[in-house]
Amino acid sequence: MHLITNTGLIVKFGAAVILLASALSVPALAQTTPTDTSSIDDAIPPNVTQSSGPPADATQLSSKPPQSSGGWYDPAKSKRFSAMNAKNAGRLSPDFGDGLLGDAGGVRSDLADVGIAGVITLSSTWRQNVLNAPRQSDGRQIYIGQRDTHSQQYGLYATYDLGHIGLEGAQIISQSLCAASSYASLYPKGCRVLDLSFYDSFLNGRLELSAGFLENDIEFVDVYVGGSFQTGSFGPAAILPVQAGLGQQPGTVPGLNITYNFDKNWYNKVGVQRSLSPQGLVADFNELNKSGLRFNEPSAHTLVIDQLGFKRRPSEDALSTDVRVGGLYNWSEYTNFDTGRTSHNHDVFLLADQQLSQPNSQIPYRGWYAGFTFMDNPAEVDVFRRYYEARFYLEAPFESHPFDAFSIVLTHTLFSEDARRVLIAQGALPPPKDAFAATISYAYKLAPGTYIHPGFTYTDHPSFVMYPGIGHDLNFLMQLVVFL
Repeated sequence: MHLITNTGLIVKFGAAVILLASALSVPALAQTTPTDTSSIDDAIPPNVTQSSGPPADATQLSSKPPQSSGGWYDPAKSKRFSAMNAKNAGRLSPDFGDGLLGDAGGVRSDLADVGIAGVITLSSTWRQNVLNAPRQSDGRQIYIGQRDTHSQQYGLYATYDLGHIGLEGAQIISQSLCAASSYASLYPKGCRVLDLSFYDSFLNGRLELSAGFLENDIEFVDVYVGGSFQTGSFGPAAILPVQAGLGQQPGTVPGLNITYNFDKNWYNKVGVQRSLSPQGLVADFNELNKSGLRFNEPSAHTLVIDQLGFKRRPSEDALSTDVRVGGLYNWSEYTNFDTGRTSHNHDVFLLADQQLSQPNSQIPYRGWYAGFTFMDNPAEVDVFRRYYEARFYLEAPFESHPFDAFSIVLTHTLFSEDARRVLIAQGALPPPKDAFAATISYAYKLAPGTYIHPGFTYTDHPSFVMYPGIGHDLNFLMQLVVFL
């Protein structure tokens, strides 16, 4: 059994290739799966639309050209491109209006005229434990940052506005990338599809639908501080739903999601997908589904997830509130630690974030926020059985830097006693009963489409599988992201 637990998310940054006839040809943690445990995510930075409030409702987004004064960084053009962001991802979509090259040569405007928008993405990340600890255990690396750990991703994220062929409000979303890393548990080497899906809304936006190969960790739960890629994952084990089979980049899964909006705040979202492999996310993206387009996998069956939420965007008159509660059930075959046979899997979750201050009503999202997370999984099939988190973050710390963010995240993870007994019976050193982690990070916008993200994460018990001298972990992360 091989388990690594300095948890945090695998590089969360996508890119896409879109295919459309007549218009263009232009990664569950399982019991035996090593996992990323640094609590800072490889992050796509915030959308340009955050500087003036939340993006428009999906039903209002359009690729129709507004009045513009020309130039690489014309605000009207940027607003037009931003309106073509991926609708199924909301604020988690990279901003098509925030590219380093802007509308150089009029290329983006010409593409938008026929319904195409997107960004080329480049990302490089480096992690390293700065404490005096063994750089390997039992002759190998067992957690991210134990020794110099780096990764690079290059790709394309694109959408096509189906209003150009008569389907107003509908969209095709596609992401794909090529990646390389020094550690297989961080990210796979090779090229793969991360998203290839169809989105549409009905009944004046009350009902929304996504179908295809989906990244369901983007559509459900939202494990990102402030609802944005920029500040990283909530913490070491906020991936408990993924451990129970929920699709997560780069473990893309086929599925169907339907959202019913009761009003402008309350909604209920239901999804049906093929589970990630019970062998775990790393096996899924490194061995079983390298292209990202496989429909069936061994022992992976149907997963159903339901999420009830209240989401109020910040405005001049109201502070931001985001509460989501739900659960999933997975009919896949997970090895039962107690019986040695197989059992189904499930997860329940509750997350809430509240804006505490608003120093400038003209920048309504600016201010301090606080939030918490609770997640629970069955101890007989999952190593991470329960997770608690408290987070505090500051959006736009300085008016001169409205796209920056500062965050502090504290987490407590409980490990499965059933899994501990299995390892002890096999003669291994007794694994820890829990893990604590603290993260501090800052996301800084250097230039249009260019972001740098430094941070530190301290983890007590960085690995579930113990080795002599493993010690503690103080992981330093540095990431550079560029949108072209």
